[in-house]
Amino acid sequence: MEKEKKIEYIKEKGISKLVLEHENHKLERNKQLEHYEDVMYQCGKCGTCRTIFKEAGWERVCPSGEFGGFEAFYLGGKNLLTWGITSGQIKWTEYLAKIFYQCSVCLACTQQCQIPEIHHYAGEWLMAMREEAVRLGFGPMSEQKRYTEHIMKENNPYLEKHENRLDWLPSNIKQSPDAKLLYFVGCTTSYREQNVAIATAEILNSLQIEFKILKDEYCCGSPVYMTGQTQKAKKIAEKNIEIFKDSGIEKIITSCAGCYRTLKDTYPKKFGLDHGIEVIHLPEFLLDKLNSGTLKFNNQINMKITYHDPCHIGRHMGIYETPREILKKIPGIELVEMIRNRHNAWCCGSGGGVRSAFKDLSAFAANERIEEAKKTSAKAIVSCCPFCLNQFKTHIKNNEIKAFDISELVRKVI
Repeated sequence: MEKEKKIEYIKEKGISKLVLEHENHKLERNKQLEHYEDVMYQCGKCGTCRTIFKEAGWERVCPSGEFGGFEAFYLGGKNLLTWGITSGQIKWTEYLAKIFYQCSVCLACTQQCQIPEIHHYAGEWLMAMREEAVRLGFGPMSEQKRYTEHIMKENNPYLEKHENRLDWLPSNIKQSPDAKLLYFVGCTTSYREQNVAIATAEILNSLQIEFKILKDEYCCGSPVYMTGQTQKAKKIAEKNIEIFKDSGIEKIITSCAGCYRTLKDTYPKKFGLDHGIEVIHLPEFLLDKLNSGTLKFNNQINMKITYHDPCHIGRHMGIYETPREILKKIPGIELVEMIRNRHNAWCCGSGGGVRSAFKDLSAFAANERIEEAKKTSAKAIVSCCPFCLNQFKTHIKNNEIKAFDISELVRKVI
């Protein structure tokens, strides 16, 4: 039997390390555009960013490029445009800004590129270009401005009332007012995928974990930050950290991939707000309890499933195996993989502000992923991101395949 290949990932990300480490430029993450201005010219325009490098039969990887149909929408084209901007060869226009926003920043393209500086850092200047667009008044897109305004007013992007945020919370859920552990629910889970919130809270109760939910939980700021509105997102972060500290929080569990990435990575490393609070994603917490014997699966689910890797915990944060280990331990579950999985996973099309501003692209990406899941003969797509979950449930037709969050399955078997 062929020995399983071990993938080594870049520290704190889910992009694999290149075999050859020969970076000529010592770059850092989360910097402004000028930090990367001497690197874009290294792009060889080879087109490797369009397809999965070596693995999975050279399947395509870029929803933006495949939908847009022009080189400008692939990473190679964006690199050339970025070089043009930083070198003064071209000027910003509304259409140029639109090209950079018609992208979910899923980072699948950077995984494929074999030029070290681009492979490791292209995601940084894709975000820096959005920040520059905002600074110059070309971004974000109008729909993204609209949900940002609502976040500033009602603390969520869904045009929902803030006072309704905890309407999902059943009266039988026990909380400990003095708990140091916070379940940070998130906007999508609070308003759109409330079963995830209920399942998570019930799991914590079943384990007799002392926790609490904030009466005045606010948006983490991810939708604002991901559209280049860094200063506004930082103010949201500062507000949240103040609330966490005032509430005596020492550890946060979140069932949302976007909230997890934002609280754990963006706050300290982009905004420089080192809050000192441990942030863990729900699957990490569940696997730890399984391995310690605290969490036991007593029931069975007879179902063939496939797992979708959310970009925010996958390529952005390097979490691939933890959810799979949990799913494999659920009695009766048969886990089958889609062709594009882990660091090569096809994006669901809902992140980076795409779902609000570019609905056709978003639907295109979701439908392709659903079709890929159906080819496995699985009866359900399982993920651990409420945004991915909602995206699939919105685009699945005629109940041809089901979609679940991992918390919902765990709740069924404990």
